Order: sequence, then structure tokens, then C-alpha cells
Amino acid sequence: MATARTVVELRRWANLALIHRALEARTPDLTNGAAIGLTQVALLCRRDYAARPGRDYNQVRDQLLMISIEWDLDRDRLEQQSDACLSCVADFLR
Repeated sequence: MATARTVVELRRWANLALIHRALEARTPDLTNGAAIGLTQVALLCRRDYAARPGRDYNQVRDQLLMISIEWDLDRDRLEQQSDACLSCVADFLR
């Protein structure tokens, strides 16, 4: 069993867990061992926004822009993204 050594690691794992739970709920056709990249996260965000239409449009736009700014295209896998990027995605899903 892995043990979090710092608060930053614990926060990162919590954000990853939230994103994975949302992916399982919103995209059931995604296989368990599949690599999660920007395409899957964009689809997740689109489905999440459609499921909760009462959200503030300007805030959603700003959150999506922050995700696109923080996403590192050289390392497209979700687990390889920065803590700031994972935080932006998790904030959008909350």
C-alpha cells in the first residue's frame, strides 16, 4: 500500500481519484486500463457540463481555459500532468 509523504501528494491523489470516479460515472465505455488523455478529459468536461446546465457560463469558460492552459501536450497522459492541471480539472468537476 502506498503512503502519501506530503500534503501535496495527498492532494494530488485526491484530485486523481475524483477525476477517475467522474470518468467511470460519465464515460462507462472507457476501459479500465485505457490511457486517459486530453481527448477523454475534454469529453468528460463536456458531459459534466451537460449534466449540470445551471452553472455560470463565464465561470465554466474560465475553468475550461485554465485546463487548456495548464495541460502539457508533450505528456498527454492524465497521471503525467502537473498538480495545477489536476487541480483545475478537479475544480471543474466539483
